[in-house]
Amino acid sequence: NTYSSFLAFFAFCLIASSGYIVNDLLDLKVDKSHPYNKLRPFASGVLSAKNGLVIFLIFCILGFFLSLLIGIHFLFLILLYWLLSLLYSFKLKKIIIIDIFVLGILYTLRIIGGSFATELQMSLWLFAFSIFFFLSLAAVKRLSELVNLKDRNLFIIEGRGYSLKDLRIVKFIAILFGFFSLIIIGFYINSPDILNLYSKPLSLLGMFLTLGFWLIRIVFLSINGKIDGDPIIYALKDITSIFCLTAILLLFMINFI
Repeated sequence: NTYSSFLAFFAFCLIASSGYIVNDLLDLKVDKSHPYNKLRPFASGVLSAKNGLVIFLIFCILGFFLSLLIGIHFLFLILLYWLLSLLYSFKLKKIIIIDIFVLGILYTLRIIGGSFATELQMSLWLFAFSIFFFLSLAAVKRLSELVNLKDRNLFIIEGRGYSLKDLRIVKFIAILFGFFSLIIIGFYINSPDILNLYSKPLSLLGMFLTLGFWLIRIVFLSINGKIDGDPIIYALKDITSIFCLTAILLLFMINFI
């Protein structure tokens, strides 16, 4: 299982990266005029489009090869992920609301892929939480883009279907789906299986409060223009987010000590 987990991790890294390459190449013209995206490898000229296509092919070949080593079910799932990511880059990212759902599904497919690789059954609780949690983060990503658009005195996001008039509804979606994800955790904490699965059930309450704080903070930062893109990338560089993640992991691990 550990071997398959590592293979699955690298396979998803390669396939996801191939999708990001296509997306960046399609957004090349728009990114060159963006205050942050202009620093991306293709927009800044560090990598040429030709080199990008070569890297894309290499990543695809390696990613699908690793997926095949894991198993046919994982290969089909990562193929679905790859096709959906390409469809998103070429078409779906331009359709409002649909793009948010696609991003949420893509993130959730990574967790489902992990369950395939480890042969551990994914619970309905985790599936439901993942969908709403990642839908919230996808909406936060669009929210941050709209807020930054407002700061630049522009009215529409080029290459997307959103304009400043959509700011309020996107903000509502981010908060609503984040709230739903916390509600699911709340119901999970109160489910009868908790006492059998966890030696210290109260630790889940700490995890719930920590995640709730992080979600509220990330939405707040996005509304105030402090996040310039993907909230997950922001979280990986944010000390407070790293502290929250560490606290959640520690609270989870104490149940198995």
